[in-house]
This record gives sequence, C-alpha cells and structure tokens, in this order.
Amino acid sequence: MPSLLAPPLPPGCPWSGFTPPNVDWCEAELCAWVTNPADTWSNLAYLVVGVWMIARARGSARAELRLFGPASLTVGLFSGVYHASYTFALQFFDFVGMFLFCFLVLTLNALRLGWIGMSRRLVFFLGGTATMSALVPAGFALGFPIQALVLFLILAMLGQEWALRRRAAVPVDYAPYRLALVLIGAAAVCSALDVTRVWCDPHDHWLQGHAAWHVLSAASLAALYRFYEGLPPAALQHT
Repeated sequence: MPSLLAPPLPPGCPWSGFTPPNVDWCEAELCAWVTNPADTWSNLAYLVVGVWMIARARGSARAELRLFGPASLTVGLFSGVYHASYTFALQFFDFVGMFLFCFLVLTLNALRLGWIGMSRRLVFFLGGTATMSALVPAGFALGFPIQALVLFLILAMLGQEWALRRRAAVPVDYAPYRLALVLIGAAAVCSALDVTRVWCDPHDHWLQGHAAWHVLSAASLAALYRFYEGLPPAALQHT
C-alpha cells in the first residue's frame, strides 16, 4: 500500500470500487457522481480561459498561440473529471493535462534558447509529456508525492525564462509574466493551506482552498498567454 493514499469511499458509492488518489484535499467526499463539488466546478475557470485564448489566437499567424487554448481546455476537463471521481485512474489524466501545458511552455522556451530546432519541437513536446506521465503511476506505487513532478516543471520553466532574460537581444515586456508568477504563487498558497487543513471547512462545497488554486492558476495561464502573445517575433528565435 502506498504511504500516500487518500481514504477510500464508503461501499456502495458510485466511485467506491476504484483506487483513491494520493492526496485527500479538505473538501469532504460526497457519496455521489460528483464527489467533490467545489474542487470539480472550479475547473470551469480553465475552460473559460481556454475559450478566451482560442478567441484571441483565432486568425493569428503564430501557430504556437493557437495551442494554448486547447491545452487549457484539456487541463480543465481532466482536472474536473478527476475531482468528480476521487480516483487515481482519473488523477493520472489530471497530471497528463498539466504536463501538456507545461511542456507547451517548455518547448517554446527550448526553441528560444536554441536547445532544439523547429524539426525537433514535436519530439521534445510529446516525449517530455510522455516521460513525465510515465513517472506518475511509478511514483504513486512507491508512495512518492507525485505533485512534486509539476513543481519540478514549473521550476524548469522559471529557470529557462531566467536564462532567456539574461541573454535577451530584444526588449521583452515582463509585466504579464510577473502577474502570472503572483497568481500561481497565490494559488500554491491556497492549495497548501487546504491540504494542511489550515484553511479547511470540509462541508463547504462552494469554496475550498484547492478550488481557489484552480481559479487562480487558470488566471495565471491567461497572464502567461498574454506574455507569449506580447513577445516580439525576434524574441521567438534563438537568442
């Protein structure tokens, strides 16, 4: 039995026959098809942001911008079904969605840094997503806190941007990027307060700390999109 495992649902509930996820957020589980309502419906924020990104990128000549919207929609869909089910099987896809968005950014930054050429971008994107996704069931079996995989990718993105800022040959507006950092930082604080039970009312199915993570991190993705949208064409090349 993994050392990190949420309590099982009572027998007879819609999802009780499945292995629970590796973390038990504050919200109490209902014996229903939507097990954690607040943590489920808050994922609508990713869907709203995804539709907004698609609308902004429509008609753009920059293909990379047209990928942000579908990636955000995938994050919201996979996270929503995971929190509705309270199962590891669908938690896996929650991680896949997050890895897809992370590797979209990591791939763009790898292109900007000259680590890869345009011919290798799909291999980098899909290979990275597949590799990190394969670590999820392995980490779950070992009792590893698999949420740390997402933290690792976020730190990698920050490291890439730090390197890019140091060697930038053209001016870049970092205001949206700083806003994205503030929002994701606030989201992380809310999620940490939730899982540590510092901010915790288990029976509030409208507002939870982890639900706030969903809303604030979705806003962070929107700010990140604005950052990449604002990059001058020269900044998208190897600097």
